[in-house]
Amino acid sequence: MERLRCGVMEALEVWASPEPTVARVDGARTRDQLRETGHEARDGDLDLIAQLGVCASRYPVLWEKVAPHHPNLRDYDWATRRLNGLAERGIEPIVTLLHHGSGPPYTGLLDPAFPRLFAEYAAATARRFPWVTRWTPINEPLTTARFSALYGVWYPNRFADDAAFGRAIVNEALAIAAAGERIREIIPHARFVLTEDLQSFSAADERVEDLVAHKRERMYLSCELLQGRIVDGHPMHRYLTERCGIAAAELNQLARRPQPPDLMGWNYYPYSERRLASDAEGGHRNVGLVEVAPERLDLPAALTRAHSRLGLPVALAEVHVHGNERERARWMLQRFADVRAVRDQGVPVVAFGAWAAFGMVDWDSLLRRAEGVREDGIYTYAGGGGQPQPTLVSTVVSELAAGRSVRIPDKPGWWERAPAAVA
Repeated sequence: MERLRCGVMEALEVWASPEPTVARVDGARTRDQLRETGHEARDGDLDLIAQLGVCASRYPVLWEKVAPHHPNLRDYDWATRRLNGLAERGIEPIVTLLHHGSGPPYTGLLDPAFPRLFAEYAAATARRFPWVTRWTPINEPLTTARFSALYGVWYPNRFADDAAFGRAIVNEALAIAAAGERIREIIPHARFVLTEDLQSFSAADERVEDLVAHKRERMYLSCELLQGRIVDGHPMHRYLTERCGIAAAELNQLARRPQPPDLMGWNYYPYSERRLASDAEGGHRNVGLVEVAPERLDLPAALTRAHSRLGLPVALAEVHVHGNERERARWMLQRFADVRAVRDQGVPVVAFGAWAAFGMVDWDSLLRRAEGVREDGIYTYAGGGGQPQPTLVSTVVSELAAGRSVRIPDKPGWWERAPAAVA
């Protein structure tokens, strides 16, 4: 197997990765982006990733795909072909084991057995691929727990259910921690990348300030659970034990045997930054800052705060926007400039991840509606029967990966327009 191009993260790495979500939308429906984008069936897509000149790809070896029917019945044929194919092309796979999923049908985020079953799957996968160095056991665990237990979007479709949310996020943290231990028993030099949505929150009036403060604390919850920081006195400790009913002993278990990530991968989109305002009914409105004050979007400040809070090297792990190819190129180059500026200020940003290599579908409804709303990515969305085509974004990624500067397209993107003009 030829030597991989990624080093030990001294220089800024450029990644390119497919959108691999396999989400159980509800008890009857699952959405599989690998299948729907056609990437699952096209081995030639690996050549397209390699042509970009990137050094790594966040790549799926998903639990639901490998062991869909029984935890001990695993089929790694597709994963073996793809991971070996990446390595043969000089691309390091950063292996993801669960991506916005709740596991195969025999378990779920609220299942007490979820951490054990997931750790067993992680260990089996590490034994199958002992040469893989970097792993993301669970992608965006906080986001997945929120969408599944607080917003009712994905299975188990709970709405504003603090107890379900607490159980889901703690189960995910226990699963990641156990998986990390099991993987390192097999691969002592393994390194772990935790990914989350890089959120920020602001209050439009004083009646929502306490809620904003809670959300600001909660956005770091998955990482701080793994760092062993959620102990008595931490704001989230009281929330988890009193509001969510989590036993303090479970939090103590994570605190006694922390499994902090080696790299914190933040995913940033136009709607990652939020503005909350109280309403006449005593509730609140939660809107994207891009809808009311787009000029205040501030990725450098968010990355700097995150590094200051967690003390970990960071990556901008997903860079993508829904728009035409010039808008996608402009968004990517603006974010690359942000990363370079933050690095110049001393924040250890070590990687820049171009996302949705082969597009995605129906993310405007968070996969709830099967309307075929397609988004191109680095390459065009080709679906099950087509062939992805290069775009301006693929040229941009290639240039960045080669260390060359690229001029940002002049025309402002939709996220830069006056609020009244934002759809």
